[in-house]
Amino acid sequence: MTTRRLFAAATVAALATASLTGCSLLSSVLPGGGSAPVAPGSSNPLTGTSWSGVDSDGDAWGFEFQDDGTVGLTYNGSSYDDASDTWTLSGSTLDIHTAFDDGDVDLTGDVGSGGAPIDLDGRYSGGDFTLTITQD
Repeated sequence: MTTRRLFAAATVAALATASLTGCSLLSSVLPGGGSAPVAPGSSNPLTGTSWSGVDSDGDAWGFEFQDDGTVGLTYNGSSYDDASDTWTLSGSTLDIHTAFDDGDVDLTGDVGSGGAPIDLDGRYSGGDFTLTITQD
């Protein structure tokens, strides 16, 4: 795995004070009305799409949802495509797991309809943060 650092000490302090925001639940984009888990693959509405945004601390994120359940990651201009970076969609709940050298980051949010922004709540050992991503 390529070496990558998540946050500097100042960033950790800023993230510890970040507040979480609510997520909207719109399941019309999901097959079957969003009631059953949807595995990554061609029938999943996120498969093959790319999304990006800036988190509550100003860090830039990008995600490419790949059909094998992995996610291509861009973080502050550096790109990674590691098997340890994964995503799932269960109902309308999107979960993204990324592995950084200084700890894992997990993001969770509800998928909106028709390319609407997705609000994600991020968690790592040093605190919490928020991230809103839009389809590229």
